[in-house]
Amino acid sequence: MGHPGTFDERPSRYRSAAYSQAGLTRVSLAQLARELADSARELVPTTADPYAAEGEFVRAAANLVEEARGLLELAVVHERCRGTGWERIADALGDDTTERDARDRYARAERELRGRMLQAWLLPERAEEIYTTPDRLAGAVADLDAWASAGGSPGEAPVSGTLPAMPVAERVAMIAEARAALDRAGSGGAEHRELEIGLCRREIELHEDLAERSPDVPEHRVALAKARERLRVLQGWSLL
Repeated sequence: MGHPGTFDERPSRYRSAAYSQAGLTRVSLAQLARELADSARELVPTTADPYAAEGEFVRAAANLVEEARGLLELAVVHERCRGTGWERIADALGDDTTERDARDRYARAERELRGRMLQAWLLPERAEEIYTTPDRLAGAVADLDAWASAGGSPGEAPVSGTLPAMPVAERVAMIAEARAALDRAGSGGAEHRELEIGLCRREIELHEDLAERSPDVPEHRVALAKARERLRVLQGWSLL
């Protein structure tokens, strides 16, 4: 990816739209499920039982329950990202859970994770601070593929093979969400300008893709030119 002070957009295009929000949360869900499975596996052998401290098995089981709670929370967020309504989620939770109960319990987790994903999408250079970098994500997915394959899952890419990419409609919605958030925050400050630059990059990527797909639609070229000019202005300010 180009340095923030240079006009270099193409290297980041694939990465910024490689996975949808549903795809990203599915990767996180797979990773957490793997960690839970590995933790549970440690309870199977009995060879170390004579050396176990009192309460050790209860402690290990309690840790598994806590990990499972985190897995359930992430599963709910993933369902929300793939479009599942709160009523369906409440039904799946069972135990007479109402739609309001499900929303009250998990809506905050959804907002927070979506917020982190949006910031990581706008600022891939700083994504590791708030979610994960594209390079680390690619490595994590490859590692999950290998782990699942070793466990007998079919196919060469049992995790990555069917993860959804980010469609145009989702990219448009994320751009609108980011713009609204920046407008609410007001102008000024280095971080605000950095986010503005990130937003311009995502807009340029989108309009480049749309212009390539529909070269006879002049609106895409006009929007692309405006976004590029806006980026030049913002980068000029950032160097002052």
